[in-house]
Formats: sequence, structure tokens, C-alpha cells
Amino acid sequence: MAEVDRFEILPVGRGEHEAEQLRTPLHLTVTCSPKHGPDHTVEAAKRLSDLGHAVTVHIAARMVRDPEHLDALLAGMAEAGVDDMFLIGGDAEEPVGLYTGADQLLPVVAEHPRRPRTIGIAGYPEGHPQIADEDLDRALLEKSALADYITTQMCFDADAVCGWISRQRERGIELPVLIGMAGKVSRTRLLELSVRIGVGPSLKFVRKQRGLRRLLARGSTADKLYDALAPALDDPKLNIAGIHFFTFNHLIETWQWQLEKQSRTGRAKGSAASNYVNPEESTA
Repeated sequence: MAEVDRFEILPVGRGEHEAEQLRTPLHLTVTCSPKHGPDHTVEAAKRLSDLGHAVTVHIAARMVRDPEHLDALLAGMAEAGVDDMFLIGGDAEEPVGLYTGADQLLPVVAEHPRRPRTIGIAGYPEGHPQIADEDLDRALLEKSALADYITTQMCFDADAVCGWISRQRERGIELPVLIGMAGKVSRTRLLELSVRIGVGPSLKFVRKQRGLRRLLARGSTADKLYDALAPALDDPKLNIAGIHFFTFNHLIETWQWQLEKQSRTGRAKGSAASNYVNPEESTA
């Protein structure tokens, strides 16, 4: 799996508009929300693919009604030229159909005639607010046999992420890992989304170690975390495939910031960054 950073956007609001303003392609991932569902995600992915971007579709298992619905989603992805799925359980309180988690839907997708070329699964370096750690470990080991990569939940603690990856390697999980981290996002938005997705341990770490107000100031968290992660990105034992940026639809701002960080840390060498348009020319 080649090292290429990814940029997650929401299939509503300014995300698609900003994607239209980029003259050369990025690897974008499109989320699946309980409000809009996976069909909306696939439709957005087609529009982004038509713009020339590489696209990953998030599919929440709890939002897939039945095998026929899965058939339609995979057909839509294939017609759009999208061949990468990130399969998660999803945030819906009640499943809309047969599948209560990614572990139930993954075998169906993996054996489907229109199986995407690559399938990603989620990793939780700081645990899950509703799932016991031992259950998470067991599920990850089982799912890894059918998946192609892992993307971690957003985290603010580089040691927690790297330690978690090392532990998975010791357990025999060799899939490449994309590290999930917040992009260039305002403090208010970051706090709001962090609480909603349950990034509790990291927030406690931030409060205890350096002070919430200072570290969650605009840009501070992303800069410090990126710098802390940079050495690990080149560690072959960790097999890190890149960074998955949660942009919260601040796509261009996060992308410009990422290019600056790549240049300063030397990651731009040999990466896709050299093929990007000058950030100053990226907006209309």
C-alpha cells in the first residue's frame, strides 16, 4: 500500500465545493452519517470521482438494510469508478436492517462479486466508549483477515497511537495503518466533534498535560501532533501508510497546511505533494 495521505470530508456543506476548487487530485474519503445514510455518501463519491479525485467511501454497517441494499451500494461505487471502501459499524443508535456491526457485514462485502479492490477497517488506539477493549482486540484480529488496511480513530496523543500500532504488530496484525488525526480545524469545531465521536482519553490527556485552552487553540494541536508523529512515519516496523486527516470540510486549509508540514519534515520527497498545484492558486 503506497503512502498517500487522505482527507476526510463530510458529504454536506462546503466539502465538495472546496474539492471542486482543487485543480489536481487528492485522495478524499467521504463519511457516512446516520442522518444522510450510505446512498448519499456513494452519490457524493461519484461527484468527487468525476472531478478526478481518488475516493474512499465510508459505509456504516448499521445503515445497510439488507443484501439488496448492499448490492445497490457496491454497484453505485463500481459505476463511479470507486474501488475503496472503509467499513465501520456506524453511529446509528438502532440498525436499519440486518447488520449491527462491521464484523457482520465485512464477510459479505469481502465475498461479493463486486467487492471493492481494497477494504479498510477501523482501529481504536484509545478504546471505544461503548465496547470493551478485549472485544475490540478480538474483533480487529478477526476482521484483519478480510481487510486490506486499518484507519485509526482521531487521537491527540502520538504515544498512544504508536504504542497501539506496536501492540497490534506484536499480536500478528500486519495490515498497513493510516493514522487518524484532526486537520486544520477551529477549536470550537474540534471540541464539538471530539465529544460526539468519543475521544475522551485524549481530551483528558490534553487537559492534564498542557492545558485545554492553549493546546486546542487554532492549529496548535495539529502542529504538535504532526511533529510528534513524523519520526514514526518512516519506521518500517510500524508499517504506517500515511495520515488520514479529519478536515471537517476545512479541506483546502488542511491541505495547504499539510503541504507545509510535509516540506518541513521532508515527507514531500518522493510523495504525491510535488504533483499538487501551488496552494495559493487552489482557490477561485
